[in-house]
Amino acid sequence: MTNLNELFKDILLTRDSITIPGLGTLETSYQPAQLDEKTGTIYPPAKLVKLDTGKTTDKENALETYIMQTQPVNQTTAHLQIEQFVKDTKEKLDKNESVTLDEVGIITRDENGAIIIKAVPNNLMIDNYGMDPVEVEAAKAAARTSKGKTVKTTTTTTKTTTVKTSSALSSSVRDTKPKEPEVKDTQKKSKVLKWLLILLPIVALVTLYILYREPVNNWVAGLFSSSPKADTTQTVAPPVQDTVQPKSNVPDLGETEVVDDPETKMLLDAGFSTTPLNIGNQYKKYYLIAGSFTTIKNAQKRQRELPGSKILSVGDQHRVYVGSSDKADEILSQYNALKKKQPGLEVWLLKNAK
Repeated sequence: MTNLNELFKDILLTRDSITIPGLGTLETSYQPAQLDEKTGTIYPPAKLVKLDTGKTTDKENALETYIMQTQPVNQTTAHLQIEQFVKDTKEKLDKNESVTLDEVGIITRDENGAIIIKAVPNNLMIDNYGMDPVEVEAAKAAARTSKGKTVKTTTTTTKTTTVKTSSALSSSVRDTKPKEPEVKDTQKKSKVLKWLLILLPIVALVTLYILYREPVNNWVAGLFSSSPKADTTQTVAPPVQDTVQPKSNVPDLGETEVVDDPETKMLLDAGFSTTPLNIGNQYKKYYLIAGSFTTIKNAQKRQRELPGSKILSVGDQHRVYVGSSDKADEILSQYNALKKKQPGLEVWLLKNAK
């Protein structure tokens, strides 16, 4: 089963937001590169993540689609995984526990009981992915000397002492003491920063080229951000046409159709082919099909046109069905009721050889 805790960092590398249905929407904001003058540490650009619990629905089902693209699961399994993740998260939050999303943040409750995410330092940006903070000794030295609050001098015995002056004498000291060290430190700090601004993009490009060559190439080729992947089954075999209805009202039964039991005779008399298709023991024996598609989007569109219909996904086929049963008489009863309600609707029978 997919570990969703590790999935969001990959999604947010190429997206600015992702909705977790039933929980909220993870949204990112850009944070530029920063220099910590106290420690002399340079942090690369990053994304800060927040959780908007007011946005809990996504018409595009982006998270569900991403799971199906990256894992060998169908839409139903992906949907159940998301529901289980949200359920487990809320149960932990109710117990005053937290949930960690790798390299993204920690989901918890604040002092008022509201669900929030505490963002953690990250580099969820494809341009600088893998870059770590850099400590620069020159920058640390410049940070230590830039305040100028104390003056150190050396006596003839090489002992360093701090010179304290009165307000009257301090003015004279400021006028007579050269400011060359402070000016040099400032100039050195300025040069370091300029070089860092030049080197950071080069380091980022070299790092990406050496360490993340294949992931970046795959990302550029696939662009899995928000657009679903095209059906690959149509490129390796003769084109499979999406069908909404059979070519004729009564399918061609062929010479191999054999009446071997009462159920088969009943279905043949009703005009249905009973040639079985093995789709698995976990499915029902009979389905009334109103459309068969190779892309889930087309199947979902057909489902919206038929209130009460459902989708049966097996392999690369997504079938929209309007009735199902393990008994032939029940499926014929459903068919007759459907024809009275929608006379113009064309459906055909799928028999599961279980």
